Amino acid sequence: MRPYELHSFDFAFTHAVIGMALVSFDGTLLKWNSALSALLGYDHSELLTSSSSVRTLLSQIREIAELEESFSSFNIHPHRYQQDYYKPTGQLLCLEISISIISDTNGAPQYYFIQFENKTIIKQIETQLQEVETNLLEKDDSFLQLLEELPLTVVITINGIVQYANSAGLQLIHAESLDQVLGSSTTSIVDLSNYQILQERRERYHSGNTSGSVCYLINCLNGQQKYVDGFTLPIIFNGSKAFIGIFKDISQQMLEEERLIQSEKLSTAGQLAAGIAHEIRNPLTAINGFMKLLRSSERMNDKYFFIIESELKRIEFIVNELLVLSKPQTTHISKPVDLLSLLEQVTTLMNGQAALRNLKILPVCADQPIWIHGEAYQLKQVFINLLKNAMEAMNNGGNIYIHVHTTESESRISVQDEGCGMSEEQIKALGKPFYTTKESGTGLGFMITQNIVHNHGGAITVESIPEQGTTFTVTLPMILEPEEAAI
Repeated sequence: MRPYELHSFDFAFTHAVIGMALVSFDGTLLKWNSALSALLGYDHSELLTSSSSVRTLLSQIREIAELEESFSSFNIHPHRYQQDYYKPTGQLLCLEISISIISDTNGAPQYYFIQFENKTIIKQIETQLQEVETNLLEKDDSFLQLLEELPLTVVITINGIVQYANSAGLQLIHAESLDQVLGSSTTSIVDLSNYQILQERRERYHSGNTSGSVCYLINCLNGQQKYVDGFTLPIIFNGSKAFIGIFKDISQQMLEEERLIQSEKLSTAGQLAAGIAHEIRNPLTAINGFMKLLRSSERMNDKYFFIIESELKRIEFIVNELLVLSKPQTTHISKPVDLLSLLEQVTTLMNGQAALRNLKILPVCADQPIWIHGEAYQLKQVFINLLKNAMEAMNNGGNIYIHVHTTESESRISVQDEGCGMSEEQIKALGKPFYTTKESGTGLGFMITQNIVHNHGGAITVESIPEQGTTFTVTLPMILEPEEAAI
């Protein structure tokens, strides 16, 4: 080295924050800085005597250096390796040792230039990270093992792509191995008819909202379709955001429910058929009897014809009510309806019949219009039926009250009479085919009223006290005032 190079080298060597040393080819420590003394745990004089631990370290350095066939000049491609070292205090250090060769001006090798860096903390951090990673892998293994033991179907997806399915899930869709489902899209498993449900749930998750439980119709690999019910939660899987879905096969449950519904329909149809047969057989028996009398009579009898005509009208009335019950909305279109205006029209229509029975209809309504969405003709039929029922329950005159109450989203219309009232058993029986508390009733009027109210998104309730009166309350959803209305 030139003089100015030696001076510059000596300054950097002495004041370096990392340990530096010049070592002869036979392993003798020729020169070192104070950073190396502090690192190795010996003062300057102790390093001169070369303690056993330092000699061992230098011997290892020489062996490593000799294994290298050749070294480039200082600063170019030094040989690096890590070596454990115990300080005199017993503390274990991880040293990164960099070995280069210093040559003279003629290029002849003179000695080793060695740098020592303390990598203990870095190695400790790396070890801790490895331990954490190992623990996480063990936890993942435990987690997956737990999922394998579950009797429910478990599916983990990332961006709608299947990453994992447990044994119960594979069995559910008739897959022989996990490879058959890995990488599959959930849109290939969920049936096309449920795509909208799937998309809505994804949008809710992405907006940060929970979506609760869900029922899907799924397609199995063998072509079979099944119903599953379950829920989905966000998780971290293999370091990525994922979703875990836990589902139960409810196909058999759905089948049983469908059978029960069908059985209930058949039972109701049977009851209805029996009622129709009973209601129509009576007038037919009367018609048949009077037809025989007419055949045996020598002259025409107007009284017989009148009875036959009235019985035929009764049959027609029963059939018409059944038709209304079966198709309550087939011939009409729903529009915005002013409920108060509709009640006013119904009250005007029924006032004449009320006066003949010495009754008064007393409406207690709001001042502002109340808008609902529905079919005006059918809604009129609802309140006409309720007013007729109220009139027929009052044989000694009295008042019928119509009360209208509103909330932010719905209106409640009550029709209250002062009639004979009903018992709890009679209230429970309302709505059954051909059940009636009136001598000339068919029992279909309330069924028709119920159907119309339910088809308008509403509900109807009954409260009654025997010998005091009955109140029918109809609840209907309200809408904002529209530009175009039905009435």
